[in-house]
Amino acid sequence: MGRVDSNSGERAFSIQRCVGMLHQNKHVAREEGLKDLVAALEGFVPSDEIADPLYEQALDRCFSFLNIGGSGKERKDAYRAIGIYALTVVGSKAQTLLDRLFDLDGIFAGMAPSSAADAERAVAAINCLVAVTLVCEKKAACAKRTLKAICDVIDQTGLPQVLAAALSAWTLLLPRASNLRAMTPFKVIAKHLKADDPAVRMAAGEALAVCFELNHRPYQPDPPPAYRYHYYRPREPKPEDRPSLESRVAELAVGVEAHKKQHAEERILFRWIKDLLEDNPPGPDDDNDEYDSDDEEEGEEEESSGLRVRVNKTTWSKLVLLNFLRQYLGEEGFASHSQLNRPLFRDTLGLTTAAEQKKSLPAQEIKQVRNGRDKQRTKEIKKDRQNKTKQYY
Repeated sequence: MGRVDSNSGERAFSIQRCVGMLHQNKHVAREEGLKDLVAALEGFVPSDEIADPLYEQALDRCFSFLNIGGSGKERKDAYRAIGIYALTVVGSKAQTLLDRLFDLDGIFAGMAPSSAADAERAVAAINCLVAVTLVCEKKAACAKRTLKAICDVIDQTGLPQVLAAALSAWTLLLPRASNLRAMTPFKVIAKHLKADDPAVRMAAGEALAVCFELNHRPYQPDPPPAYRYHYYRPREPKPEDRPSLESRVAELAVGVEAHKKQHAEERILFRWIKDLLEDNPPGPDDDNDEYDSDDEEEGEEEESSGLRVRVNKTTWSKLVLLNFLRQYLGEEGFASHSQLNRPLFRDTLGLTTAAEQKKSLPAQEIKQVRNGRDKQRTKEIKKDRQNKTKQYY
């Protein structure tokens, strides 16, 4: 049994007790063990403690729940434990976890469920796969592998909750992949900018913002092979060749389809994206060929390092990354890891502490609007409502 903390009166976490509960026959006991494991990992387990082999035994049990078809709650918490464990250990151990995830039967079919009742577990699987991929050693190769799986989910699912998670996952990993052109389905982004669900629209908007921030935009298809040479002149692009992304973003920035008070957060998001697109108009040399070639195995580390530096310099990529970590770890877990988990925040992701980052990020303003604490932004919104001549209205 775990010892009792004399200060709080609560039972202190014991990895030995946790492993014992995970081996119980009763679902209730196993679910309690998973809950304790997730809570401990959220609070951050130091490197000397997490090196205990009992943690690996606990992870083995999590994989067994996924393989033998544990209950929905067990599988959801097992995915979460694996993901947070990966964010804690990073490096070669995370690489092993990713390989094990790809070896699981049915994981990818499960990420695109047909039933809304299974949506939460599917989102847990997507977030787990992304979290593990973020901290693997072979960054570019692993990102490419996971992106292909996520693209399949986007194609197959129609559930808004799962679709929004998949679009966010795709956006999060895109800067770490090498072949941006092959991994950027602009027609898919354009399609989901027209979705009925606000979360899906916002996820598609963030995907578009990151693409433009990486200087990657829709391009005209290459000419047919037989006509590439000998005075061939490419035809002028037709309207259907390039989705009208900019005009759709402008519509969402105005809030034509949404009640302005109810969807203030969405309008603010798309105003930022609109400003980004207007500040970076498309040109003939927009495609960045430096990141378009497939990575060779020996060049992965160098290429991924370059992309990591690129992520450090781009506001929207940081925004998506920090939002994911805050959502995935929870507010308390995010605070603990940002202060104590230097291998993750500083060494692997190249981020400074959350306190230094959040002041310059749109994410903080969005959070403040959502919680009603941003007085300045609220004042601006009220002013916009009164001034009907402004472009927002």
